[in-house]
Amino acid sequence: MQTQTNSRKAKAGTPEYVEVKQRMVEAAIELMADKGLSKFRFEELAEKVGCNRATIYRYFDSKQDLVTEVMMRLMHQITDEVIEKTAGSEAVTRDSFTDALYNIITDLRTDRRYTIVMDAQNVETFARLTHEYFSVITTSMLEKHMTENPSGRVLKEGVSMADAVHWLMHQIISYGFLGLKGETESEQKLYLERMVVSVII
Repeated sequence: MQTQTNSRKAKAGTPEYVEVKQRMVEAAIELMADKGLSKFRFEELAEKVGCNRATIYRYFDSKQDLVTEVMMRLMHQITDEVIEKTAGSEAVTRDSFTDALYNIITDLRTDRRYTIVMDAQNVETFARLTHEYFSVITTSMLEKHMTENPSGRVLKEGVSMADAVHWLMHQIISYGFLGLKGETESEQKLYLERMVVSVII
């Protein structure tokens, strides 16, 4: 069977390609956050970015291809938040780390953009992508804050940075989806410190 190559695909690697694709992904995130993934349509995306449906297919092979890009973009945003909030202070302590994780999990549960990944249909896809890419992206970025901190090594002896990152991301996704135990903020932070932070710090 002869395969046809799609000569109408947009040329990857050019500044214009990156800019247009990024604009489409950001617009898709907004639409998915407003309507939910199941009601998201390429026609609406085309209208929002000012092109036709065929143009969308020049950048994405399918809806799933676009969803993967959306997940990756949101994963990078969450990664940035993890870095910023957990490594923002000069001296990382168990309390400051707990506060940072609490804020990240709260954002996942309240920021409408993250409802896309916290949807039951999408959370497994997101978890798979994070497992494949998050460690590589984040380990080196967090390492200097967790092992070369001004107050000394923060990670428990015997806990590797890769293990810590894997553990953290798994817990962030789980609690972002399920919520933290406890009625008040202080109860939830206590639970988070005991069940998550104390394992690695």
